[in-house]
Amino acid sequence: IYYNEYKSYLRMESEKVDNIDTVSDSNDTSSLTGTTVEANTGDKEGNEKLAKVSHELFDKLSSYIQTELSGTKDTYALLQELNEITLNQYRDLSHSTSQIKDNLKDLEIKYKLLLPYLEQINQIGK
Repeated sequence: IYYNEYKSYLRMESEKVDNIDTVSDSNDTSSLTGTTVEANTGDKEGNEKLAKVSHELFDKLSSYIQTELSGTKDTYALLQELNEITLNQYRDLSHSTSQIKDNLKDLEIKYKLLLPYLEQINQIGK
């Protein structure tokens, strides 16, 4: 949503800047955020509009980037939390399977100890 609004805003501001008539005069040159705007003394209002529009543009761009970074930071924090939860669940599962393995070994040993008695019971039953 922000991106589409921002693109629309940039398009409108670009049209405003395109509509500002700049006249070149070698005696009066001003620099504005890396872009050189040349104007004569009669076109100060155009320069002021350009400066205002440029300032608004950079403010909104800064706000947009901060919002995007904040969203990315929140997503990263959520991902870290999910990874921690998953790690704990796998740790619990590993512990449970280890216990089951140990219990099965104990049952196997008990079965081997009972096997001679079970064979005696089978022979008595025949």
